Amino acid sequence: MSILITGGMGFIGVGLAYELVAKGQDVVLFDIVTRPERVAAIKDNVKIIQGDLKVWPEVLNAVRDNKVEDIFHLGAMLSVPSEQNPWSSFQTNIVGFMHMVEAARLFGVNRFIFPSSIASYGLDTGEVITDTTLQRPVTIYGVSKVHGELLGRFHRRRFNLDFRSLRYCGVIGPGVKTPGVAQYNTWMIENAALGKPYECFVTEETYNPITYFKDAIRGTLQLYEAPRENIKTVCYNINQFSPAPTAKELELTIKKFIPDLKVTYKPDPTVMAFHHNQTLKEIDDRRAREEWGWQPQFDNLEDMVPDFINEVRTRPEYYG
Repeated sequence: MSILITGGMGFIGVGLAYELVAKGQDVVLFDIVTRPERVAAIKDNVKIIQGDLKVWPEVLNAVRDNKVEDIFHLGAMLSVPSEQNPWSSFQTNIVGFMHMVEAARLFGVNRFIFPSSIASYGLDTGEVITDTTLQRPVTIYGVSKVHGELLGRFHRRRFNLDFRSLRYCGVIGPGVKTPGVAQYNTWMIENAALGKPYECFVTEETYNPITYFKDAIRGTLQLYEAPRENIKTVCYNINQFSPAPTAKELELTIKKFIPDLKVTYKPDPTVMAFHHNQTLKEIDDRRAREEWGWQPQFDNLEDMVPDFINEVRTRPEYYG
């Protein structure tokens, strides 16, 4: 029996693979692109499959042929590419989810873990969101996350699939290339670590809820390992920084460790239009904390920033 990770070549998928292999699990990584150098240290304990979520037989074969017991379904088009090509995003994120959850049903998969997103809530949320705040996404990416949550809940009720989901904030970590509204956080720290100046595409006072990739991995594993009887809410918010740090606060924290960092601000009108319409300030994640013990390891910038800098400088397989 094995554990399948879709989007397995992404930095969260790779991080999960290392953690699961350390726990003695056999891991299968399914992705549309392959980057075997990212799992070189565990290459004897993982299997890499190049496949496309849109292709139903490829999904079926991956689950059937590897006797998959549990699935981490991370594979997806991210927010900015999804907005640029919503038709492809629909096929990958919505149809692809249907392919994967049906494969899970047909071949008797036990647990199905689905990372959702706070993008599922949209913009008109009020200042605080809870696990029961009305989800009204404004992006095709957010729509796909709500679809996954609801279809997963249906399979949990109708077919007894142990479906569980958690909503990441904007995930930051080394090596992220895809543009997104929160990626100024990633790129400011990366450029600092590499001794480069950075032109930030938001204003100094802009803030966006973020999840450090190590806590995204940690929270995902915590949810996966929780006893089934503890899973009552099913789809959970997780939060790391309260309130979310501003771009200027991040800059000043980085300068505590790299004093010669040069940051200038040139706001992108398209990105700023999103931030100007956002009202969210706080994320209530008490149900994750109460039901399965969620607790971030990095809950302040002073701990996260030096760890991120060290990752960039010592793990080029993530940064490259």
